[in-house]
Amino acid sequence: MSDLLPETRLPPVTIADRRTVYDAWVTLEVVVLDTTVRGEPVRFKREVHDHGNGAAVLVYDPAARTGILVRQIRPAALVADGSGLLLEAMAGIVDAGESPEDAARREAEEEAGVTIGAMEFVGAPFSTPGSVTERVWLYLAPLESRLAQDVGGLAEEHEEIEVLEIPLGTLAALADAGEIRDMKTFILVETLRRRQPGLFV
Repeated sequence: MSDLLPETRLPPVTIADRRTVYDAWVTLEVVVLDTTVRGEPVRFKREVHDHGNGAAVLVYDPAARTGILVRQIRPAALVADGSGLLLEAMAGIVDAGESPEDAARREAEEEAGVTIGAMEFVGAPFSTPGSVTERVWLYLAPLESRLAQDVGGLAEEHEEIEVLEIPLGTLAALADAGEIRDMKTFILVETLRRRQPGLFV
């Protein structure tokens, strides 16, 4: 852990048992954990979902002061709210043997038909650490070139994606209004806004 934080006083937690109960596009394990709560020994179960790690990049055009994002319907969000339509930074799963940086560049090309310049690392937070193993590597990157107009993801991955170029001032207004509902995208917009505020005016 960071030297900036005090040492933890939490009791240790150990894995007593784990078994896979589902293995397809995602893997679901039941994990048995041993710890103490208020000094008393406790054993409890949790379900842990694994589908690999991800990478996301917010591509922006510093000359035009715009961000290039995608909009698509996400199944889990559809189940949760009946719409599922989300505005997002380009993102995807990091393939075996692929670096997060390469994954982010690949996704920018596949989803929006753009290449990107030097990537600025933001962080690699856990997306939902209570139940999901995934970490998402987050990047900011300026637009380098536009490869094609006819893009929008890969048909073999069942992707139907809209590409939107949005003024950064509008993205800031959406963030302030609570209308960016994808967490990684919200983090990236706010980070770019903090690091380069002049692009948002």
